[in-house]
Amino acid sequence: MTWTSTLHRFDWRRLRLTKSETLRLLVAGTAWGLATSAGLTGLTAWNYGMLCIPDVLATTSVAVAAGILTIGPIAAYARR
Repeated sequence: MTWTSTLHRFDWRRLRLTKSETLRLLVAGTAWGLATSAGLTGLTAWNYGMLCIPDVLATTSVAVAAGILTIGPIAAYARR
């Protein structure tokens, strides 16, 4: 069986998210991103003795986006 025939047989409608799954995706991804950002910010403050606000904002935005895109789907589809 080839990869393309597998993709054609897959029922893509089963991947649609409900409202509660979408909310779970966003909440879990955001929580993971904020926790990761807090840890990295604390590590930076510990090493350098100060914080750079633009660095904190960039770290937080990237961590939240990464959390929503990686941890979010795992949390959303965990109960299926």
